Amino acid sequence: MHAAVLEGPGGPEALSYREVPTPPVGPREVLLRVRAAGVNRLDVWIRNGTYPVPFPHVLGADVAGEVEQVGTEASGRFAPGDRVLVYPGLSCGACAACRQGQESFCESLGLLGRERWGGYAERIVVPEPLLFPLPETMTFQGAAALPVAYTTAEHMLSRAGVRSGERVLLFGATGGVGTALLLRAQRRRARVFAVTGSPTAAGELLAMGAEGVYLRPELTPLAGSSPLPGTVDAVLDSLGKEALAPGLARLRKGGRYAYCGVTSGNVVTLDLRPIYARQISILGCFLGNREDLRVLLEDSLNGGWEPRVHRTFPLSEAAAAHRALEGAHLGKLLLLP
Repeated sequence: MHAAVLEGPGGPEALSYREVPTPPVGPREVLLRVRAAGVNRLDVWIRNGTYPVPFPHVLGADVAGEVEQVGTEASGRFAPGDRVLVYPGLSCGACAACRQGQESFCESLGLLGRERWGGYAERIVVPEPLLFPLPETMTFQGAAALPVAYTTAEHMLSRAGVRSGERVLLFGATGGVGTALLLRAQRRRARVFAVTGSPTAAGELLAMGAEGVYLRPELTPLAGSSPLPGTVDAVLDSLGKEALAPGLARLRKGGRYAYCGVTSGNVVTLDLRPIYARQISILGCFLGNREDLRVLLEDSLNGGWEPRVHRTFPLSEAAAAHRALEGAHLGKLLLLP
C-alpha cells in the first residue's frame, strides 16, 4: 500500500509518499480502506519533534473508511464493506475514567497517529472497539473532520457548561477546532463572538453564525460587527498564550475559561488574584470521549449542521496539506488516498 511516511523530524518535506507493507490484522483488530483522513495541528507537532516518535512513522488521528478484513476474535459488529469512523483515543479500557466513559481522562491515553501508525495511508489497522458505524447520510469527508476537532469541541462545550443564550468568546475561530466550536456552540443556542487573526475571514465567520467577529490582539470589530459585550459567560480558546489575558479580562464573575491548545505559545505569566476573587474556572481540555463522537454522529442524523471542510488534498500531497495548515484556512484540511 502507499502512505505519506514521516521519515524523521523536520518540515513538510520530511513527508514522503511511498510504498509500505500492509499491516497484519490482529485477532481483535480490523483492517480499513482509508477513504479520508484529517490533518491536525498534532501532526505538525509530531513532525517537528515536539512529540517524539520512532521513525519511519505514519501520522493521522482522523480516519473514515471501509472495513476490508476483520480479526479472528472480533465481536462480529462489523463486516467487510461496512462504512466506519474511528475514535482516535487509545485508552486502557480498565481504569475508573474509562469505565465511566471518560476516556480522555485515562492516565495512559494515547492517540492514533502518535502511539501507533495513523491514517495517512491507503489502509490502516485499528482495534475494533474504536469503530463507529457511519450513517449513510454522512460522507467520508464530513466524517473524517469529526474525530479530533469536533470531539474536542464537544468536550470543551460540556466541560465549560455552555448553555442556551450564553455569551461565548471564541479565540482561534478559523482553525479546525475553532470552526467546530462555532458550529457546535450554535447547536446549543449560545451567542458566539469570534476572534480571528485574519480580517478576510470575517464575512465567512458571520455567515457561519458568529454574532460578531473581532481582530486580535485588540479585539477590533470587523465587517460591521458591534462592539464586544462588556463581559461574557465563557471563553473557548485554542490559541493559548495570546488569548489568555484578553480572554480572562472579558469573563464575568464565575465565568469559565476552557482551552485546548497553545498554538500562540504555552508559557504565560498569570496574576492569580483575579482568578480566585472573581471565582473564574480554568478548564484544560484534551480530545473528547467516545460519547462525544456518538453525540456528533447521532446529531448528524437530525440535519441542520455539517462539519466545515476547507480543502482536500490527494494523499500524495500530504506535505502541501501541512503547508496549508500552517497558513490561513477556515475549517478542516483532509487527505484523500
